[in-house]
Order: sequence, then structure tokens, then C-alpha cells
Amino acid sequence: MGLLMLVSVTGNAQQWQSDLELAKTLARSEGKLVFLLFSVPDACDMCDRLEKNVIKSETFRQFAAANYVLARPDFRESAPFETKADNLLIVEKYNKDGFFPWVVILDANAKVLGKMGLYNDESPEMYIEKLQSIVKK
Repeated sequence: MGLLMLVSVTGNAQQWQSDLELAKTLARSEGKLVFLLFSVPDACDMCDRLEKNVIKSETFRQFAAANYVLARPDFRESAPFETKADNLLIVEKYNKDGFFPWVVILDANAKVLGKMGLYNDESPEMYIEKLQSIVKK
């Protein structure tokens, strides 16, 4: 019974990729865009609010599942050195100014389609509208 419960909870969880190359490969095979999130919820109040209010909401989860492969570099202190080195290259390429939270929407070939920074306590629906508008430009 406990195992069934674990499986059902895991089945509904968002699948975040820490490997950007894998995220791009999945995006190509699934016909989706890459939602690249730079966020450190443990160290950034705005990141924490974005995570709690939008990223973990059912509205965003459903929207993301239909449109994006989710990617998030691992910035934890405990991350392996190689991971940290790879992530510095990703930051240098997509978030040079080091803003957090910072979202970059990429196509499967890593072309930047849009960027979004400052989170202003928007609802999930408002945040999704902003995402859609940056991709249409």
C-alpha cells in the first residue's frame, strides 16, 4: 500500500532536468520548448515565492506538461564539481547578469525565444500569460 502511494505521488510530480543537453534532446523528441529556470529558493525570497505560488501550482504544471521540457541547473552546495562547472557555462550563456529568478525559453536547438526575470507575485494564470507573450515576440 505504501509503495502504491509513493508511485502515485511521484507520477504527478514535475520532471525537472538538471542536464540542459538532455532537456534539449527531450524537447526535440516531444516537440516542446525548454523552460530553463535559474532559481535558488533556499537563498532567494523571490525565487521561493515563484516556486510556491506558480511553479508548484496545478495550473502551471498542466501548462508546462503540454508545452515545455523543464530544466533547472543544480546550484546546491552539494552538487558535484563537474555539475557546477557545467552550470557556470550555462549561466555565462543564458544569465550573464546572475538574476534570480530568471527564466529563459529555448527552442530545441537552444535558440533563445524569450527571457523573463522579476517575479511580481503574479497568479499562475498571469505568469503563464507573460510566458506566452515573451515567446510570441
